[in-house]
Amino acid sequence: MKDYLAAQDKSMDQMTLDERQSLYRKIGYETVVEINKVSVVTPFSMVASGLLSHDRRGISYDELRGILTEFYEYLSTRQVKFAATFAHREKAIDDALNIFNSTDIISKIEADEDEEELQEVVYSLADAKRLNLEYYKNNILHFFVPICFVATSMVKNPEDAMPLAKIMGDYKFLKWLLWNEFIFDESRDDVDEVNDVLAYLHTRSMIVTVEREGEVWIEVKSRGGAKLHPFAGLIHNYLESCWIVIRGMVYLKKKPLTQREWLAKIRPLGDRMFRKGEILRAEALSQVNYQNAIKFLEDAELIASSAREEKSGKSVLTYTLTDNRAQLEVVRRRLFKFL
Repeated sequence: MKDYLAAQDKSMDQMTLDERQSLYRKIGYETVVEINKVSVVTPFSMVASGLLSHDRRGISYDELRGILTEFYEYLSTRQVKFAATFAHREKAIDDALNIFNSTDIISKIEADEDEEELQEVVYSLADAKRLNLEYYKNNILHFFVPICFVATSMVKNPEDAMPLAKIMGDYKFLKWLLWNEFIFDESRDDVDEVNDVLAYLHTRSMIVTVEREGEVWIEVKSRGGAKLHPFAGLIHNYLESCWIVIRGMVYLKKKPLTQREWLAKIRPLGDRMFRKGEILRAEALSQVNYQNAIKFLEDAELIASSAREEKSGKSVLTYTLTDNRAQLEVVRRRLFKFL
């Protein structure tokens, strides 16, 4: 710590209060980045990620194994640390599935012996249990963020081919939108992150690069699209949470609301959208996600906060809409394309 502080432009005694608070945030951020780098991938976190990478209630063992193979290959190229149990990968995965099954987080469904043509094992995941697995997924999600952003851009594009510039623009937008959800390594440039992901996808034969009128285009191959969907699915619940909060901005039209008052309206809105099928993932109904989305809206100056004195004499922050309606419409339309 002494060496770290000595490397700063000013000593602590010379810093203003704002400068010291900025330094504290910087220390915390950099510490978490380093923790993330040495996090260990466990079979539980890998299996949870695979199960939550789609919104269906069930998945066959063979399909899940294919998804986990792609996840494993990607993490291996990033040289992340795997738990020692991955020395016997299939056994480690099966053991994690069995433990999740024995604790009723998932259900294992096997076909009857008479149904030879349907001899496949299916794992079912109830909506109410998805949050149980979200904890495990989030332990390793930071490793996947770059490929999640690129995959989301590709699978939500209406055509198989798209210009590299659009992928880059989508990457920057998603990073801006989800800045409060993830810890990003600021020593890495966005262009480098995207190029590294594209190079990996090319080696896995998921994409091909072509040139059109002097511009680089990326074409997703047929099997590549299917393999990219699970990567995009890993962050889909965060996009759905943002969508719920943006839809909930309508409540600010009548009068300013405190965060508690606003969340009291957003929560039932999210529940209704989930029951109607507008939101597909139960884990999107997260108050923490809602709070981070609210922080994004404030940082983007789409809402503003101000102090309001309560009858008790206590001061609380209230939120109001800003006049930045054009920017809000841009964010709303762009987000909707990813849902």
